[in-house]
Amino acid sequence: MPHVSARLMALNGILFVMLAAWGMPQAAAEEATVRGAVPIQEGAHRVNIHIAIGSTILTATLEDNPTARDFVSLLPLTVTLRDFSSAEKVSGALPKRLSEEGAPATDAGAMGDIAYYAPWGNIAFYRGRGPDASGVIKIAKITSGIEALNRPGEVRVTISRDN
Repeated sequence: MPHVSARLMALNGILFVMLAAWGMPQAAAEEATVRGAVPIQEGAHRVNIHIAIGSTILTATLEDNPTARDFVSLLPLTVTLRDFSSAEKVSGALPKRLSEEGAPATDAGAMGDIAYYAPWGNIAFYRGRGPDASGVIKIAKITSGIEALNRPGEVRVTISRDN
């Protein structure tokens, strides 16, 4: 079916032009059109998520990486966070493993980071600087309300995509 293949190539070309016009770097636009993926970065704005802890709402901005894109597919998501150290609260294992494509060999969470910890398949919310560790992949940065994570003990959070 040559006409179907030609039509798909034309649509990919249109998508590439649109992504480039929105200011997406050329390599990322090409990758998105090849894989058929929708990038997290929408124009010059990043995608925000909301984290509800009771009546308190935190806002975070997603990273533009394969792990964050995979994480969005789980939303809305409710998890219980527990204190892991003075620097972080962690969840139990997520419902599925997330992509580790393009992840750094090691990284350390900083205050406000939300990271996927690949060895355990969970997420960590950083209230302070975490240790440099393999398998830490940043997926978002909290932009408001981080003080709500300073509550000791377990907290139940619901994470959803900002509409």
